[in-house]
Amino acid sequence: MSNPLTIKINGTEYAVGSDVTATSRLANFLSANQLLGTTTTCYEGGCGACVVMATVPDPDTGSNRTFTVNSCLVPTLACVGWEITTIEGLGNMYDGYHPIEIALVKYSGTQCGWCTPGMVMNMHGLTQSKSNWTPEDVEKQLDGSLCRCTGYRPILEALKSITPQDIEVIHRTKCPSTGKACKGCCSGKAKKEGAVSEKKASPPRLLSTKAGNWHQPVTLQELYDILSGLADGTTYTLVSGNTGQAVYSDGPYSEYIYTRNIGELSNVTMAEDRVTFGADVSITRVIEELNTVATSLSGFSYASQLVEFWKQLGNTGVRNLGAWAGNIAMKVAHPEFPSDLFTGMLAAGAVVTTATPDGATTDHNMEELLSVDLVGEKRVILSMSLGVLVDDVVFRTFKVMPRAINAKADVNAGFNIRVDTANAYTVQGTPVITFGGINASFVRATATEAALVDKSLQDPTALQGALDALASEVAPDYQPADASPEYRLALTQNLLYKTILGILGDSVSPPISSGATSLQRPLSSGTQTFDTIPENYPVGLPMHKLEAPIQCSGEIDYIHKHPTLPGELYGVFLTSTQANAQITSIDPSPALAIPGVVDFVGVGDITGVNKINSLSWTDNVQPVFPEDRVSYYGQPLGLVLATDRGSAIAGKNAIVVTYSDIQPPVLTIEQALQNPLPPGQFTPIVDGDVAAGFAASTTIVEGSIFRGGQYHFHMENHVTLAIPTDEGGLDVKCSSQWLSETQRAIAQVTGLKHGDVHVSCKRMGGAFGAKIDQCNMVATAVGLAAHKTRRPVRVQLDLHTNMTMIGGREPHVCNYKVGVDDAGLLQAIQATIISDSGYAAIDISASSAAETLRNCCYSCPNWEITPQFVLTNTAITTWCRGPGVVEGIFFIENIMDHVATALGMDPLEFRQKNLIQDGANVGVAKQMMPLRSRLAAMNPQSIPSQVHIPRNLINDMINQILVTAEVETRKAEIATFNQNNLWKKKGLSVMPQLYPYAIPSVYPFASLVSVNAADGSVTISHGGMESGQGLNTKVAQIAAKELGVPLNSITLVANNSHANANSQVTGGSYGSDVAGYNVGEACKMIKARIEALKKEKGLTKATWGESVLQAFLNGVDISQRFVNGPDEINSYAIFGVACTEVELDVLTGQFVVTRADILEDAGNSLSPLVDIGQIEGGFVMGQGLVTTESILYDPTTGEKVTNSTWNYNPPSALDIPADLRVTIMQNAPNPIGIQSSKVTGEPPLCLSYSVAMALRQAVASARQDAGTTGWFQMDLPLTTDYLQRLCLVDASRLTLS
Repeated sequence: MSNPLTIKINGTEYAVGSDVTATSRLANFLSANQLLGTTTTCYEGGCGACVVMATVPDPDTGSNRTFTVNSCLVPTLACVGWEITTIEGLGNMYDGYHPIEIALVKYSGTQCGWCTPGMVMNMHGLTQSKSNWTPEDVEKQLDGSLCRCTGYRPILEALKSITPQDIEVIHRTKCPSTGKACKGCCSGKAKKEGAVSEKKASPPRLLSTKAGNWHQPVTLQELYDILSGLADGTTYTLVSGNTGQAVYSDGPYSEYIYTRNIGELSNVTMAEDRVTFGADVSITRVIEELNTVATSLSGFSYASQLVEFWKQLGNTGVRNLGAWAGNIAMKVAHPEFPSDLFTGMLAAGAVVTTATPDGATTDHNMEELLSVDLVGEKRVILSMSLGVLVDDVVFRTFKVMPRAINAKADVNAGFNIRVDTANAYTVQGTPVITFGGINASFVRATATEAALVDKSLQDPTALQGALDALASEVAPDYQPADASPEYRLALTQNLLYKTILGILGDSVSPPISSGATSLQRPLSSGTQTFDTIPENYPVGLPMHKLEAPIQCSGEIDYIHKHPTLPGELYGVFLTSTQANAQITSIDPSPALAIPGVVDFVGVGDITGVNKINSLSWTDNVQPVFPEDRVSYYGQPLGLVLATDRGSAIAGKNAIVVTYSDIQPPVLTIEQALQNPLPPGQFTPIVDGDVAAGFAASTTIVEGSIFRGGQYHFHMENHVTLAIPTDEGGLDVKCSSQWLSETQRAIAQVTGLKHGDVHVSCKRMGGAFGAKIDQCNMVATAVGLAAHKTRRPVRVQLDLHTNMTMIGGREPHVCNYKVGVDDAGLLQAIQATIISDSGYAAIDISASSAAETLRNCCYSCPNWEITPQFVLTNTAITTWCRGPGVVEGIFFIENIMDHVATALGMDPLEFRQKNLIQDGANVGVAKQMMPLRSRLAAMNPQSIPSQVHIPRNLINDMINQILVTAEVETRKAEIATFNQNNLWKKKGLSVMPQLYPYAIPSVYPFASLVSVNAADGSVTISHGGMESGQGLNTKVAQIAAKELGVPLNSITLVANNSHANANSQVTGGSYGSDVAGYNVGEACKMIKARIEALKKEKGLTKATWGESVLQAFLNGVDISQRFVNGPDEINSYAIFGVACTEVELDVLTGQFVVTRADILEDAGNSLSPLVDIGQIEGGFVMGQGLVTTESILYDPTTGEKVTNSTWNYNPPSALDIPADLRVTIMQNAPNPIGIQSSKVTGEPPLCLSYSVAMALRQAVASARQDAGTTGWFQMDLPLTTDYLQRLCLVDASRLTLS
């Protein structure tokens, strides 16, 4: 590239070098220029981590527009002439933090911190694009930002606290260096490396790059000339926002034509009867302009419906960047795409104008446009026009999607019906009824339209005729990642019905009238209640996490920020495209011929043992790469090494893999049970005599429940950097929850001795169990590659590979039989719990689930629980927040609901009747505990057989929540509501919980505390891994208390396999207990030695600094390493109660969690704000597990099809409980806990089953209206699709009275 192109970022110009291509994206450019505060996860605009702010010239008006964009989507070359602000442009620890960053810290709005810079920039973009904003604006601004850790509530509260006055203060302050308005940091200092002069060159019209030519026309004629000059067969694309790459990775192309600088395509014109938008007008601007015309121009009131409809398209960053015409062009190229824009435009009668390169224009209605070959004819979309609709036209739009925001439509719909309300609501003329999400060829229900012509909507036969017409013409196709065809057909009928109910209004009977409206979620709110004990401070001090400020400013270090090293290679995994097949050959020679590709590392390069699990709990083998047969789609076959990521990807795509003996994949537990169970099954858990218990029972119920898997969705994808050392070993940076096992695994695969492999990690960007042992799939391959090439090697998985290659939480099935007597007391529980372990039995939690079910908060004299596992052609499933315990608690609560239904008893009353009593003993996971002990490569020692419950707090907690949550009053209100509403239902549940926190007798964390002699500051390295859970903060609070020093004198450094050798895994909520205890003990030892010296030397009045220095000068050791021995950490019971209320739209299956009250037993909390964050985050993650998060596979190929942010749906900021009230149990110290505390990482997730319990009540009311009562099987997750079908809504029930 000969022209000196630059991009202004944070006030500094950065040169665009020859390495930037037509396909390079801004996020990569930022990273290459060491602007590393902006993180990336998905590269598809679906997570919000990469959000930055852009100020962009409008070629139509000449003015600038400021908005947020997803830097992972916007092309780098498009940013020439823009001004970009990244997180580095706001605040930092040296120059002061920005008010938005300060607010997030104050409200404890960070945990792992990976998403935080994107949250800050999203809010910053709002403050810079508006002079004023509302709390609703703030909530909607975050529609594209995902956070797995916090549960969103503190983020929302923090950002809603920001006022225009806060921002004005920043802008009123002048920078002493530049004299300009301060932006929160001093951007006027010396230019950063790579910066160039302020003088900008005009963008050239044509740039030749390694990935194709980049054209930048500034007039329509220039665009026409470029298209005319393309030879037939030339691959090209028009680029505006590039947001289509989030959905379809089309290309590559030889010509990229950037159209955003063409003024004629960016204008908006308004006339009395028509509004016209140029093709490059962003979707956000379309919405803004329509919002204006809806109230300012006669005949455009319908535009308000389009505004609300299109606000649900993608997310704020996507709408800001994406042009409406790009979305429509994507629909033309991919007819199956359920474009919200297309559906709304078709319903509104929009006209699209296109032109050929000779300038000839054609007007098309939306249906006509679908048949136009835009690419083949080199046709350009010029504009879209919307006209007036007469006043008696009813215009309505719908989008039904699997979560509240930022999701592809299951079905979208538009209705344009002219109605004579004075004449029995008679339809005048032919209505327009449009749908998306049906199949590639269906967009308009013409038969249904015809059935409604001249019909009275008050005529029940007309309604049924229209519904029958829909049933005959709507034929949803089957796509593995989409909602079921049955559901999508039902939605078309139900949405038409909703529209008609809305037209008829009060003329229909009251019980059905609410069916006309969509659910409305109120603004989020919440309360947090907890005890404080000032005399224990800093332990128990309500404080933000230590890392919070640098998380908010983007200054915090993660492994991906480690600078690129000389000779470093980038690795990309070659993965299988079959799920059950023999590998015939792998030919890397085409890849090795590509410039930049250096090597291919495969199974033949393994110099040690082909096994990533080392001293873990099973003899089964998980290989680095398969030797002869692939076992799942996406299994790693090798690692392509190149000098850059692009070359590595090209190399991966060039490798030829051939397969033979391709067999159908086994993908479900049901399919796997057609084969014999694999060896190594667990022994049944037997307590008492179930046969005698059933004989004593007067009521016996039998049932089953399936609970699907869950992707961890740690925002930092798996990452490892391996650096060869000068002594032949490896220095490894790995995002791992268990550095000792990562060290052992790499040594095992490479053949190096363990001491030659040094592994370290300061923190992770989330983990949730995914990085306990499955991180070693990446770590061993990277270590092997570095060992082979003798060069540094780095791999950071993209989200698609991360979701496909790495397994998640195990799916489970529980089949059960339960007996109760006349008094409603449990007499016998018999169950079989079956888990899906993936293709090898490595991380199995069925036994833990069985033990938890047995040792729950309910008393039963006779138990027989059989844990089993099966193998499937899927990735090995692994530990995920509360493995086994979550399943055991979910299953016992399902059983309790089933029995209560059979008895006709209130579910809470039945639970209370069967609660364990004070002084009871509950067992621990006897089969899991030896496994966890073996994690540390030792035989299990002194495993406790029981956890004693001196006092069962659950009854007190239930009584408390009955009062604080106003349960009885709300239950009565809900009963009345359900009686008076046919198509909206509510449910309220109260769920108690006993979480059996049981830690092995031997579970070592090596911790090292060092006091610095010169100033008394303290440095700590402990064996736990900080992943956002606040472990370092709690450790620092304990250390400060035990040493009697200020918190700000304590520094925590990276965990590593030397200082913290042989430490256990940070999982099972053990981290804060074990690390906190060990550091506390080490501090006590140091303090005791110093106090002894002070007494000896008469230094009773010496300050801490003076005492430390004297201790050093007198030869007293002021450092201490401590490793806990057997039985130093205690097991105990953790109690909790949740009360959750939901509202369900029976016609669509959509729901709102209107309120959740959580009462959690945390003992004397070590750090209340940290624990509140764990409670809220765990609950919301569990809510996703039981509702929106569904893992699906292609039944033919075995490919996991829920492998992106657009088809896998963790809860968003607008899915969480609208009113979230969290209380930490007061006056409940834990005398055997660390500092009288209890852990909070995993137990709250289990309480999320209360969401399912509340939804069951809502569904049961709907089913009762349908004439069906009694128990029904309700598997998990409860997706909108599944919920709606459970409600038994037949078209014949869609009546007007």
